[in-house]
Amino acid sequence: MKQGLSIILILLLVWGCKTKSETENKITEGIITYSVSYFSSEKDNPIIALLPNKVELHFKDNNICLISEGYLGFFSTKFLSKYNNPNSNILLKVLSNKLNYEFPKDEVAFVYSQLPPAKIEYNDSTKLIAGYECKKATVFMGDQSKTQVSLYYTSEIGLKDPNRNTPLYQIPGVLMEFETTMNQVKAKFTAQSINLIAVSEEDFNIPEEYVLSDLKTLKKYIVDFN
Repeated sequence: MKQGLSIILILLLVWGCKTKSETENKITEGIITYSVSYFSSEKDNPIIALLPNKVELHFKDNNICLISEGYLGFFSTKFLSKYNNPNSNILLKVLSNKLNYEFPKDEVAFVYSQLPPAKIEYNDSTKLIAGYECKKATVFMGDQSKTQVSLYYTSEIGLKDPNRNTPLYQIPGVLMEFETTMNQVKAKFTAQSINLIAVSEEDFNIPEEYVLSDLKTLKKYIVDFN
């Protein structure tokens, strides 16, 4: 269970009814829905059954809200980052328990077990994802840069520092297709749609019932719940 909670947490760290063709300038508000697939099967790793198969990224005025919900809604996480605030927040709900962990906006969230890439190479290759042209980048992981993974991002969304608090914070656009490994569980995120709808300011607020917790308390809670 501890592993499941950790992975659900990390899935945090990926408008009316307009279409992209109706928008001349960069998009500044909307919801991106990502599908999440796993490289392991439930048979090989039962924890997969607890993990979400989609996540939503709500953004407005450079503010970010990433929502992930696990098995039957028993677990849910929300990553919040207001661009003008010095800190970001992870909201964790486990059954009736609700915790709020706050940490610096320039810090990689503790739920990531991977380090930032040792090297990033950009090239001219493009790919159409969810109706948007995406650029390709190759990231080299590890001290010897032996492991390389391709990802795609778009510059058509006007979101500053879209990958803040993640190991991929250097990528200069919104990630649309990428892979990551969490507690030995490898996952792939692919943007399925970008809905140009109005996003409520409430999405970026912290509900009063969430109790402010430090990192030690949050980790202890996860261990005790196991």
